[in-house]
Order: sequence, then C-alpha cells, then structure tokens
Amino acid sequence: MIDPRLRTAVDTLLAAADAVGEVLAANSNWGASGQRDGQYAVDLEADTACLDVLYAAGYRVLSEESGTTAPAGSASAPIVVVDPLDGSTNASRGIPWYASALCLVDDDGPAVGVVVNHATHERFVGIRGHGAERDGVAIGPSRSTDIEAAIVGVSGLPARSYGWSQFRAMGASAPDICAVACGVTDAWCDMIDDGHGVWDYLASVVVLEAAGGVAAEVFDRELCALDHTARRSPVVAATPELLGAILHQRRRSPPSKR
Repeated sequence: MIDPRLRTAVDTLLAAADAVGEVLAANSNWGASGQRDGQYAVDLEADTACLDVLYAAGYRVLSEESGTTAPAGSASAPIVVVDPLDGSTNASRGIPWYASALCLVDDDGPAVGVVVNHATHERFVGIRGHGAERDGVAIGPSRSTDIEAAIVGVSGLPARSYGWSQFRAMGASAPDICAVACGVTDAWCDMIDDGHGVWDYLASVVVLEAAGGVAAEVFDRELCALDHTARRSPVVAATPELLGAILHQRRRSPPSKR
C-alpha cells in the first residue's frame, strides 16, 4: 500500500506543475529576467506559481530559480526539489520539449517524482517502490542491453560516437530522462562535466527508477545533492548492461563543452 502522504504529495506536485502551465498559457514575454544569464522573466513567474502551491502544503523548496526557501514554521518539513520550467529556451522558440519537474525528498531520500511536459501535456509520476505512470498508465523502459542497437539521448555534443545506433539532443533533461523511463529512447547521458543541478534530473530519475530503469553519475557521486551550488553529470539507461557500456565510453572520452 502506498503511504497516503506520498499520494498527497503527488497531488500537490501536479498542482504546482499545473500552476506553471497556467503561467505559460498567459505568457507573451520571453525576455530575459535581468537577474542572471540564461534566466527568462517567465522563469521567475513560474517559480512563484510553484512556490505558492508548495508553501501552502507546508513543504520546504529547493528551486533552480530561488534556491532553498521555506514557509514559516516548516524548517524540518520534507523538501521539494523543483525546476519550474526545464527547457525554457525550447519553450521560447516553440520547440515542444519543456516541462516542470518536481521531486519530494523525505528522510529516506527521493520519494516522489512528477514531470509534466507542458508542450505535449504528458504527466509522468513515479513513486519510490511503487512503479511509474504516464497519464495514469504504467510505464517501463526498453530492455535494450546492446549499445550498438540503442537510441541514446544526450546533453551536450558528444566528443565522438560511443557506438550507438543513433543519438538525440532534445534540450531538456527532465523529459529526456522520462523518455527513457517509458521506452521511447534507451538511455541518456550528460556529456558535460558537472553539467546539471539536482533540479534538472532528480524528479525524472525517480520516475525512471520507479519504472525499472537505472541511473548513475559519471564520477560516482551521489545524485541527490540538496545543495544549490552542487553540479553532477548523470547517466541513465534502460538496463544495467547498457548503463555500464555508456559509462565506460563516457569516462574514456573528453567531456563536451557547452
């Protein structure tokens, strides 16, 4: 039986993602925020919408846009790691691959992952130990073990071919990793050393692992790093065999540059 607190968390995280969807539906400003490089004004609006929902539920928050914050009286509450709008540049250019990604972390680690692709309206939910769904239907990764037959998503330009069948660079890690979770692609690899903050991948890694996939870090570091300054290089795959093959190739290759 699923802990009722986790069921409640799913509802809250989906509500926060829906609040971002409302911001995007009303948005016509894709200008810069003026606060940091690469940040859009709408990123801040999306962040505010997420925080309003998560604070009302009593959660602390670690957000890409606003760091670690909490409503009054919730210093010891579970924390939600959130990227309000993963793939902002895709969204700004009309490329249909951008999402809200939210992960509840409790005393036992990452517990619930929610990723909502605002372009396709797909809703991915993973609950630790209880499987994963896309739009309410159970999902699982491919059973690919052979890198030569694999379709591999990447972040950053690969320095060379790893011997895969094909690769794809789609520009948003949260939906990228969910694509592995539901068997659309077979693996995904960060080609950039320290290329991602925890908000970029943690929610979708929960979905992936709940679905039966596997994840690792290029330098064998903990992926659940609740530090706004921490950066990691995740790799995920449908099977341990494929994960091992990609990690081997990634570790013997020079990293990509942004």
